[in-house]
This record gives sequence, structure tokens and C-alpha cells, in this order.
Amino acid sequence: MLRAFELAVGQLGDPRLRAVIWQSLALSLVLQVAIGALAWWALQRYAHVDIGWLNTLIHWLGGAAVVVLALMLFPASFGIVVSIFMERIADIVEQAHYPELGPVRGIPTWTGIWTGLVFLVAVIVLNLVMLPFYLVALFVAGLGAALFYAINGWLTARMYYEQVALRRMSPAEVKAWRKGNVWPLWLTGIVTVFLGTIPVLNLIVPVLGTAAMVHVAQTLRP
Repeated sequence: MLRAFELAVGQLGDPRLRAVIWQSLALSLVLQVAIGALAWWALQRYAHVDIGWLNTLIHWLGGAAVVVLALMLFPASFGIVVSIFMERIADIVEQAHYPELGPVRGIPTWTGIWTGLVFLVAVIVLNLVMLPFYLVALFVAGLGAALFYAINGWLTARMYYEQVALRRMSPAEVKAWRKGNVWPLWLTGIVTVFLGTIPVLNLIVPVLGTAAMVHVAQTLRP
């Protein structure tokens, strides 16, 4: 599994992968600006009360909240945008390391986008549900972090593996292989999530995680 990340890091110098990173980052920035602008417009348009000073306070505090929320969701939105390029990333890695695999049937772009959106919703909902447990776990050294990485690692592993594997296998085959390789997939997801909590590095983690998962998928057995 660590070898998969080593290979993925080694290929970051590939101009084709660098192009994906920059394109995805640009799209993510556009998305963030659009979300922030829409939220700010809605706040200015609809958040009104009869008390002048309170109205102003709501607007400014709400505006600050919009900015903070946009910054917090930046890595997540970047991951959604990168899901659009999942097919391209996997193709680049396979062409460089596994040319014998030949052509794939591929996944429609909208399927990748939908999977990314479902993943985002699942992460948000599950972490909100787990929030009380995270808070309790704060009183036990390391337990909160362990829960966070374990839960999000599994979700991440499942999304990345399914998108990579469905390019070459049927859904039934993907399910069978996933069940037969729980631990290597889960560990790959945990490492991906851990790297995603490191500032700046998290911007390339979706590309890095996808590339690593392509390598991991080639080592699995049903």
C-alpha cells in the first residue's frame, strides 16, 4: 500500500498529471467564488429584520460565516472537481505503469460527478452524526483522531476504489473484490485522509489518492 503512494508521488512530475492538478484547482476556485457569491447575495437579499443594527450585524457575521465555510469546504470541493478527472488520472497512471491492461470501457463523466456529490453528502452527514462521539473521544488521547480517520478513510477508500475499478469490472465484481480486500483498501483510504489533513498538500491529495488507488487495485485478489 505504501508502495502505491510512493509510485503515485513519483509520477507527480508527469506533465499530464500536473495539468490535471492545475485545471482542477482552477475549477475549484471558480466553484468556491460562485458559492460564496450566491450565499452572500441570498444573505443580503433575504436576511432582514426590523432592527437596524441587528440587521447589519447579521449581514456582516453571515458574510464572515460564508467566507469561513468556503475555506473549510475548499478541500472537499476540490475533491468533487477532481472526480471529473478521475478517468483521466487513472488512464495516465495505467499508460505509464500498466500498458498491458489495454483500453477500458470507462465511466461517464456525470457518473463521476454524481459519485463525488454523494461522497460529499455522505461525509458531511456521517461526520455530523459522529460529532458527539468525536467530542467525547477528545477526553481520550488520540481516540477522536482515530475515529475520524477510520470513518472517513473507509468512505474515501470506497469511493476511490469503486471509481477506479468500475472502469474495468462490473458492479458485482467490484463489490466482491472490495469485500475480499477490506484491509488494504481501508488503509489506503486512511492514508489518503491523513494526507488530506495536511495544509497545502491536501490540494493534490485527490490526484495522489486516485493514482495510488490505481496501483492498489492492481495488487488485489478476489
